[in-house]
Amino acid sequence: MMKNVLLAVLTLMLALPGAAQSMGTDSVPGRKKVAVVLSGGGALGAIHVGALKVIEQAGIPVDMVVGTSMGSIVGALYSVGYNSEDIATMFRTMDWTELFLDRNDQRLLSLTDRDAQNTNIYEREFYVLGGIDPQPGGLIRGTNVENVFKHYLYGHTDSINFLRDLPRQFACVATDLVNDEQVVLTHGSLVKSIRSSMSIPGVFTPVHMGDMVLVDGGAKNNFAADVARELGADIVIGIKFDLELGTDKEYRTLMDVMERSAGSDVSRRARENEKYCDLLIKVPVRGYTSGSFSSGALEALMERGEKATREKFDSIMVLKRLAGALPHTDYTMHLRDINNVPDNDEEPTGLTDFRKKHTLTASLAARFDSEDIAAVQLNGKYFFGDKLHKELDLTVRLGMRSMLRIGFDIEPRPFRKMGLSYEFWYKYASIYTRGKRSNNLSTLYQHANLKLFSLDAMNFDCELGLGWQHYHHFNALWNENSTIDFTPNEHYFNYHARVRYNSENSRYFATRGVSAEARYAYCTDDLARWKGHTGFSDVMAMCQVTIPLTRSTWIRPGVLGRLVFGDDLPIMAGNVVGGQSYGKFFPQQLPIAGMGHAEFFNSKFVSAALRLQQRITGRHYLLLDGSVSEQNDELDGLFDNKPLWGAQIAYYYNSAIAGPLGLSLGWNSYTHRLHFFLTLGFDF
Repeated sequence: MMKNVLLAVLTLMLALPGAAQSMGTDSVPGRKKVAVVLSGGGALGAIHVGALKVIEQAGIPVDMVVGTSMGSIVGALYSVGYNSEDIATMFRTMDWTELFLDRNDQRLLSLTDRDAQNTNIYEREFYVLGGIDPQPGGLIRGTNVENVFKHYLYGHTDSINFLRDLPRQFACVATDLVNDEQVVLTHGSLVKSIRSSMSIPGVFTPVHMGDMVLVDGGAKNNFAADVARELGADIVIGIKFDLELGTDKEYRTLMDVMERSAGSDVSRRARENEKYCDLLIKVPVRGYTSGSFSSGALEALMERGEKATREKFDSIMVLKRLAGALPHTDYTMHLRDINNVPDNDEEPTGLTDFRKKHTLTASLAARFDSEDIAAVQLNGKYFFGDKLHKELDLTVRLGMRSMLRIGFDIEPRPFRKMGLSYEFWYKYASIYTRGKRSNNLSTLYQHANLKLFSLDAMNFDCELGLGWQHYHHFNALWNENSTIDFTPNEHYFNYHARVRYNSENSRYFATRGVSAEARYAYCTDDLARWKGHTGFSDVMAMCQVTIPLTRSTWIRPGVLGRLVFGDDLPIMAGNVVGGQSYGKFFPQQLPIAGMGHAEFFNSKFVSAALRLQQRITGRHYLLLDGSVSEQNDELDGLFDNKPLWGAQIAYYYNSAIAGPLGLSLGWNSYTHRLHFFLTLGFDF
């Protein structure tokens, strides 16, 4: 529901670019100039793809395309030489949700920033102390829109004349907020022009061109047949959607009311412009909205566009003769292949710093699961932008695990940091013993960390530091199943080192790459010794590889382990195993298949796992997990005990906006119990 509403809002008024240009009126030698006009409408713009397919089959020459909003996107692609089948392939394979989000190229981010981007459901930048507002006038910058169409429109991304420098003449319509007038874009940046034409006011940031502030063209002219005439078209074929006005009973939902009310004035102007068409093709779209970007909806809309246009086939053939098209002449144009678009973007050779001077970045994360119930996290980062690149970071988490974190970093050299941070947690956790709840534990946990050195590189980071951890347990309840005796207060210092490597292309459903991490900590209670003797050591390592089997099937083998060496080990330094993610209730918590709750294990623990990941369709995934684990307090006898087996099956929908939504069912030989888990949202 969240996805559908956001997509509808993002595309409701989709139609607007800017910059008035000189309008060419040259005729086509030997025949009349034919223009196709494509209306706006968000996802409803898929009708244009089916309509263009029939127009191509009829063999009528198309010399000019005029589009608004989504019509400008289809029109630009058609004008640079893609045919209808190419554009249909793009519609089928495009991740439209991701397209409308602001996400930096993951390959250019540090692993810390990558984790944050894959956690937050919304991020917004604000200017402070005279800085330049990085996100004026809209919730979404439209970064992905521009990047995607730079890719598809390669060779035409510089300043050009759309009426002279493209295989087909092209123009699109935007609205100038300064004078509240329509602007016809016929030269400049092709990418910026279509970005302007689809900039929904208040949602996308406007595009600034000279003195103009351009937003969606659909607010002024969603069906620009008059523009095609002004540009010199002799014959105009118009394609627009037909909302098919219904009864009062059909306007009961918020989506229905928004869709109809937003289209009232736009529809009035569009009806007036119908008189400029020699042939008008109205495609019925009842049952779909401007936010219907699912693969099934887009396919159905393309089919409706094809069907409605095929019903006008005889009229198209009449116009073909009227245009003076030569018989037995192929006027179709296929200068580009959507499957062989050159990748002009070289693999990045280093990280990119996206921070701006005197900028506050605020972000929001939210999730729900059947164990942690609901949680919300707010984060703010202020970047000073001085010579030391100082950065102040504040995070607040609310839920069963509530947290306050404050951090301060300096960066004397690019991507080399030093810093200090402090975390204060309130945690309420249920602890299980062989699948039966044995303890309810409330804990106040403090963690201070002095980062002496850290380095970020491509897919890699490392850190050296000194830390302090303190646990205060209260309201500790236990029953006859409990085997753990908690000390009310525990604390220790640690000298630690960590290295990470991650080349995965997705945090949750990777289709390629490797994820690996290793950590070592030497722990004491007085910075030198532990309880009067040598301190204890904490070693953790994990590695997971993604291997493709088919285009929709992958296996992900992995290993993980944690070994704690020393005498008189504190309870909270021991191994905690179970749950769905690393460090959920305890910093050292390790997940394994089929074990849904946290259990305390021996000080030496290793596990091997294998995941089968199957993409069912689109963003729907089926996951099968299996694991085998060993534990012991002695390293020599680690594999002497009976191994622990676990299995789990899960279904997930990978929502780009809200995060993974799914449910799982697992079993483990250690607990001999089935475990059900429901999760909604990014993990944090």
